[in-house]
Amino acid sequence: MSALQVISISHQTAMLEWRQALQLSKEEAAAFMQELKQAQLIEGAMVVTTCNRTEVYYETKHATPGMIQEKLLLFKGIENTAAFAPRFTHYSHSESTLHYLLEVGLGMRSQVTGDRQIITQFKDSYKLTNNLKMGSPLLHQALQTLFRTHKRVHNETDFRAGAASVGYAALERLTDFFPRKEFPTKRMLIIGTGQMGTDIARYAASFGFAAITLTNRTNAKAAKLAQELNVQHVPYEHYLLQLQEYDVVVSCVGGGDQLQPEQFGQAQAKRVLLDLSVPQGIAPAAGQLAHTTLINIDQISSRTQAVLATRQAAIAAVENIIAEEAVLFAGWLQDLPVAKAINALKAFFADVLSSEFQKYPNPEQPDTAHAITKAALDRLIRRPAGALRASEGTSRQQLLQAVGELFYTSQDN
Repeated sequence: MSALQVISISHQTAMLEWRQALQLSKEEAAAFMQELKQAQLIEGAMVVTTCNRTEVYYETKHATPGMIQEKLLLFKGIENTAAFAPRFTHYSHSESTLHYLLEVGLGMRSQVTGDRQIITQFKDSYKLTNNLKMGSPLLHQALQTLFRTHKRVHNETDFRAGAASVGYAALERLTDFFPRKEFPTKRMLIIGTGQMGTDIARYAASFGFAAITLTNRTNAKAAKLAQELNVQHVPYEHYLLQLQEYDVVVSCVGGGDQLQPEQFGQAQAKRVLLDLSVPQGIAPAAGQLAHTTLINIDQISSRTQAVLATRQAAIAAVENIIAEEAVLFAGWLQDLPVAKAINALKAFFADVLSSEFQKYPNPEQPDTAHAITKAALDRLIRRPAGALRASEGTSRQQLLQAVGELFYTSQDN
């Protein structure tokens, strides 16, 4: 019988240097899922990879979490797999995996409680799964449960009140270095306009930043967002020429070469580098430059205490909703074998009828219709009749009773 399982390495179990070793690009995630499928380890899979976690959700009939974990480590070229093993979290039963998926997807296990980005990241991951035709019944039902639960949490609780994403928390962190009244005079460069960079760009204006510049590997994407937000855009191939002009540099682009200290030049006044990339986008040595402070994603702590207090107070209500949805999922699991059996019967009946119709070129003739009906009935009854005749004793009584209840053929009905 199939089970929904997950392996996870996250900020709850591993420091940044461990997590970034397992960060997967979109292309890598696709290749890894296809590798699992080709190895016949899974029925379907979804990879969620963010700055805080890399997780593989999958439906399988025989694979264990340890097998999938080993595959992931080897896929990333990690030889010392034993060192990583304690940093993984596993769930191998469908119900416990669903519960974990809901907690992660709702932001209950995020660095910032209730982080809004995570649900979008789940949707993007599921979209990739569907594009690759890597879905499966258990995976589909679990994701539909998440999306329904997310909607309920939004409508029925205060867990989504306010803005407290990692991007928002990063901007709050800047108040430790600049008075908020000075934000309008500070020049900010945001490198990367994916989900994180886009969120920061949108929040930055509400914080008072006015001199904001965006850059992205895909120039058209940054230019479009810059036009929407009425901020500046610099082509990706040119931004290094201007790097030393900024008071705040936010790196939100993973992969590629790290920015080195010499590329930043010497700051004449206080400068803050926010490295929200995984793997790290800014070399740690850049933090040793004069007047420069480097902060990575693990060092960001939320300053939105009022929002977090409201969300903490709503956790009990969220847990109740999760418990209710988990019961519905468990009920669906109980009904799944029945649904599969019904579908198998329908397919068998359809195959019998189709094959009989193909034997007669003119099925509209009365004699032909009678012949098709008789042949189809004979084929449909052959297996159950054989099983009944071969049975005896209690087994025969149980089969007869089942036939009577299923098809209303008993004398009592």
